[in-house]
Amino acid sequence: MNMWILRSLALGGLFFVSACSILSPKAEYIPEEEELKAATVGTPYFFKIDILGGPVIGQSTSLIIMPNDTGIFLRNCQMEKWRITKKTKDTHDYNCVEIYGTPTKIGVMKITLSGGMYGSMIAPASEFSKEYKLNVTQP
Repeated sequence: MNMWILRSLALGGLFFVSACSILSPKAEYIPEEEELKAATVGTPYFFKIDILGGPVIGQSTSLIIMPNDTGIFLRNCQMEKWRITKKTKDTHDYNCVEIYGTPTKIGVMKITLSGGMYGSMIAPASEFSKEYKLNVTQP
């Protein structure tokens, strides 16, 4: 009987450890494709990327665009007005990134989004990173 209890505890512990690693927040992105809708020199460009899987830690977010002198910029979206209350301290939605601007040069831009996601009682915090390509063409 004691051996049965030990086996049950060992199996339960193994299940708990594997469940925690499965429950870790894993980022998913909309769009999933690595190549974004093409931009045209001289034409205003706007595109949104959503990060799903859990709340993104605002202070950990890194938005990088290379090269950075092309007229295209990155920023976190603003929260929807209905979500903002008197207690809201930061009105940025870190689960959303906007790509905006008017391209000035042709070529391929590399956009990198990275950061961390909050954990919970049963799941540890996790990191994410995603790269996109934005092709800028002549009109």
